[in-house]
Amino acid sequence: MKKLLNTWIVIFCTTLLLSGCRSVSHRSPISALGAAQNSADFRIERMLIWKAHLNIDVWNVSNAVSQATEIVTKNGGYIEQKNDSGNKSASLGIRIPVKLFKSAIGSFESLGTVTYRNVEAEDVTEQYVDIDARLKNRIVLRDRLRQLLAKAKDVKDILAIETELNRIQGEIDSMEGRIKLLKGQVDFATIRLTFEQKEILGPLGYAIKGLWWGLEKLFVIRD
Repeated sequence: MKKLLNTWIVIFCTTLLLSGCRSVSHRSPISALGAAQNSADFRIERMLIWKAHLNIDVWNVSNAVSQATEIVTKNGGYIEQKNDSGNKSASLGIRIPVKLFKSAIGSFESLGTVTYRNVEAEDVTEQYVDIDARLKNRIVLRDRLRQLLAKAKDVKDILAIETELNRIQGEIDSMEGRIKLLKGQVDFATIRLTFEQKEILGPLGYAIKGLWWGLEKLFVIRD
């Protein structure tokens, strides 16, 4: 009985895995894009993780941090990380709803002089589709194992099914956690803000700066 049961479980798992591969291939964005040419109603929504990094020079770092915090709150976001070095510099790790991502960046840039700007997006559509397909297969297998467990009579069979059921449930929990993480990263963009205090030159500093400007004009000819 136990050997027959184990054989059945292996066959069933293999069948699901193979069907999962076909499912992923069928639902992949690349294949779907090709099919879209024959279907006017087909729509595919790309899942993009947006990230930005801004370095901004400001006259007062503390004031800039307070203003940035207000912008974050106004846009329905939150600060997940904060580091500062007195009034010389500070950095903020910010999460902003993706729909307000671009407008929030504009608001942050208005706080001072932008010295560095990087905005990028990572496409995780295929990764999400793959995990979702495998998750659905595992759920089907888990439900079938539960049915077998309810019918099992022999202690050894019960233990074998429970062991396999626990393993499958662990995979389901892991995949659900990964999907939740991806959705969170897609829904909320990440912005890294770094504020640096602008240099405040004294009289001698301005004199040296002016002298350097004059020398540059003497030796460098620009069109």
